[in-house]
Amino acid sequence: MAEEKLSQRREAELSKKNLNRADLTRQNLVGVNLARANLRGANLSDANMVCANLREAVLIEAKFYNTNLTDAKLSRAKLDGADFSKADTTGADFRNTNLSAVRNLTMQQIRVARVDETTRLPQSLKAKMPKTGAN
Repeated sequence: MAEEKLSQRREAELSKKNLNRADLTRQNLVGVNLARANLRGANLSDANMVCANLREAVLIEAKFYNTNLTDAKLSRAKLDGADFSKADTTGADFRNTNLSAVRNLTMQQIRVARVDETTRLPQSLKAKMPKTGAN
């Protein structure tokens, strides 16, 4: 997909697309549908992904450095090795998601996201998780 100016494709339909190792740095991906897409190793740094649908997407080793994931849907996404450094996860839906092998995810990012008992957290954050219900 040769730089189709994703930044101009509001609510674009990209589900099931192969975007392996795509450079989506600083792209405006608000509301984009990337459900079941292959974004293995993609660079999503500084991207605006508010309300993006990433359900069941392959995001292994993806870079979310300073990415705005507000209200993004990440249920059942494959996130092993994904880097969440400085990502805004406010309202991001991580229910039914395995986060145990992600990198640079903080307790603050978990507190503002939607998680529940089906969310698998990294070992370093499990002990810090309150024993209350879902967010």
